Amino acid sequence: MDNTPKITAKDFFLWAGAMVTFYWSIFAFVSLIFDYLNHAFPDPLPYYAGSYAGNVSYEMAALIVLFPVFLLLMRVIRRSIEGDPSRAQIWVRRWALVLTLFVAGAALAGDLITLIKYFFDGDVTVRFLLKVLVVFLVAGGVFLHFLADMRGYY
Repeated sequence: MDNTPKITAKDFFLWAGAMVTFYWSIFAFVSLIFDYLNHAFPDPLPYYAGSYAGNVSYEMAALIVLFPVFLLLMRVIRRSIEGDPSRAQIWVRRWALVLTLFVAGAALAGDLITLIKYFFDGDVTVRFLLKVLVVFLVAGGVFLHFLADMRGYY
């Protein structure tokens, strides 16, 4: 007999909400850093104009709202697991962790492919290298965190 607890709608929506807010927060964070890098290292072509190109306010707002929501949802989830350790084995949690590991691994691979391609083309700038570093650090941190979570770190 399987001792895995039954998945409730609460479990599903907690995990779905946590993953949506997490992915959106990560995207907003990386976009925000890219906008700052674009400002600090402007493209010499004339089509780029404006101090921050208007996206910064949206990205900051998304981070201010979504990342705390993600942290709150994960706190509720972790308390649920502390109260009933078998909740760590529910399918929705395993799927969310594996999906996040896959996305982070794909981002790392894509980042390295892009870096090597631009290097071969001789088109490597400080701004580009910093953007590659940001994606690599963020995706690597996400990958390592969720790998540890999958292996039993709660």
